[in-house]
Amino acid sequence: MPETEWFPGGTLPDRQGYFEVEFDTGETEITRYGMLGWEPEQERGRIVRWRGLDPNIEEAEMQRESAVRNNGDSLIG
Repeated sequence: MPETEWFPGGTLPDRQGYFEVEFDTGETEITRYGMLGWEPEQERGRIVRWRGLDPNIEEAEMQRESAVRNNGDSLIG
């Protein structure tokens, strides 16, 4: 089954990385699944479903997060 298909929120990815998640509020966002679980923790609501990202989109998200972490406020201008 391709990772880009939707999986129920009660299941967990078998790897760390970035995923598109849908919350019980109806909102969707790209978020990270890491060693500590979903980040940020479920402060936005319960995850109803999730799916993997296209590899190019996931790579861009990793680069964006790295740039923010390394450059902080200098990116804001």
